[in-house]
Amino acid sequence: MTTTTFDSAAIGSERSRPPLLAPLAGLAFIGGLIALFVTPAGEDTGETPREVVAYAASHEGWILAMAFFALATIPLGGIFVATLLARLRGLATATESTLVLIGGIAFTLCFALAFTIWSAPLTDVSSDAARGLAQAETYLAVDDIGWFLLGAAGVGAALMAIPASLAASRSTAVPSWLCWVGVALGVASLGTIAFFGMFAWMAWIAGASIVLLGGRR
Repeated sequence: MTTTTFDSAAIGSERSRPPLLAPLAGLAFIGGLIALFVTPAGEDTGETPREVVAYAASHEGWILAMAFFALATIPLGGIFVATLLARLRGLATATESTLVLIGGIAFTLCFALAFTIWSAPLTDVSSDAARGLAQAETYLAVDDIGWFLLGAAGVGAALMAIPASLAASRSTAVPSWLCWVGVALGVASLGTIAFFGMFAWMAWIAGASIVLLGGRR
């Protein structure tokens, strides 16, 4: 075997590895979301206009952090979904690949929109009492739209996780039991409208990122 053959094999091996950025993007997505939960940004805005105004006044920096995180989830989610789809090439059927793509796009966009709705209106609440209360009333009126978008994100996560897990079960590189756990988490993601399903797709994305990271070896 010549040196050229060795070089070609090495180059092919490097190209077959998923980029390090992809699993890091998935882990950053979930890590950022957990950080929002455990910081003041995750506190309840309140049920009345006065409570919303008070929250906006005392959480200005955290609200901006949430808004920027919502924007950051678009490239983070896009990188993760694109690499996941590339790694499933040759394992997933055409239908499964299409569902992963549609589900990943729907999940990423709906999640970003939900968190934008919950944060963007609070970044510029007027210091004038009357105007501030009026803005807070409008915020409370559209707040539920964010929850429905989060529920839609859960549906997108299920469309991504279930076919991706089924396709991965055909690979000898991933344990079958782990793939079936992935399917179960995908089904549970449908419950995101009730909030608990959110933890299912968080676990799936984190697990898939770790599998992609391990696949670089």
